Amino acid sequence: MLSNFGENARELEQKAQKYLGNKHVRAAASCDVALILGISALSLPKGGKCIVTPFTFNSTVNAIIWNGLKPDFVDIDEQTFNLDPTCVRKAIKKETIAIVATHVFGNPCKIKELKEIANEHSLPLIFDAAHAYGSVYHGKKVGTFGDIEAFSMSGTKLVTAGEGGLITTTKPEIISKFEMLRNYGFYGDYNSHYVGMNGKISELNAALGCLTIDSIESAVKRRNEIATQYVESLGESGFLHFQKVDSKCRSAYKDFGVRISRGREKVERRLKSKSIQTKRYFLPAHWMDAFSRFKTRPLPQTDRLFGEILCLPIYNEMSDSEVERVCRVVTGKDGCNRDRGQP
Repeated sequence: MLSNFGENARELEQKAQKYLGNKHVRAAASCDVALILGISALSLPKGGKCIVTPFTFNSTVNAIIWNGLKPDFVDIDEQTFNLDPTCVRKAIKKETIAIVATHVFGNPCKIKELKEIANEHSLPLIFDAAHAYGSVYHGKKVGTFGDIEAFSMSGTKLVTAGEGGLITTTKPEIISKFEMLRNYGFYGDYNSHYVGMNGKISELNAALGCLTIDSIESAVKRRNEIATQYVESLGESGFLHFQKVDSKCRSAYKDFGVRISRGREKVERRLKSKSIQTKRYFLPAHWMDAFSRFKTRPLPQTDRLFGEILCLPIYNEMSDSEVERVCRVVTGKDGCNRDRGQP
């Protein structure tokens, strides 16, 4: 069996259900497919506006537009890098039909505040949790909060299937519809009840996912150790700041982004000269050719963050000495660089 909900696909779903504490978990070919079909399962009115963060990967916005909906970009909290609930509340209009938030780099959003706003206005709350498998919010795993939550298992994630995704929900009727949507719109009878697609995960990808999913706790533990080492070694200053993670939460740290308000280019040059990879991540969605027409308000905090953000290396096998080497280069204290001193 190479596809069509075989043994490995079912095992992957069961492992995720047990880990997340949510029986409503299903696998898909990718996080993109999971998010597109998850939003489709909500049967939102076409042309409606979805409040969404502009500081996210392209997929978040693509999924909205693929469903015939319109993104409504709302600004972020510069400290958490996530959607700002205060800005969300101010942005809600009669055309608003959903709130779509991203757990940026695995840092959980302010879920309580967003849920309160969503409930107050009877709006579905959707989370792009691509980075957040293994993240924890106030003692509960991310994947147990939203009407729809989608995880990625692509090659860069802590749990990888090569390509693959997971969807979770708190509503059984959503999962029933999703099961048909990912299977051409039918389930067993070849009669399409919905306009679906081939969104199934292959058995080969599911098998790889089964091999990596059990290591999630050790992966998250190691990445949190690396993040702590970065924070302690670099230290916050007038020009360097770290993503704020609530003390009652745990980030999966898919990426480690720092804000460098002065001298970012100099830091990039130093790291590149030592063959240390960095990334300015994410390019804001409202800057992108396909999405710029949807910008309707100033987004100064997002623009400022992108002007300062730099993602430093973080991966499970990274050693303490490698972290310290990166820190020495960032601060110009590596002993062999003409750009010494603070940025």
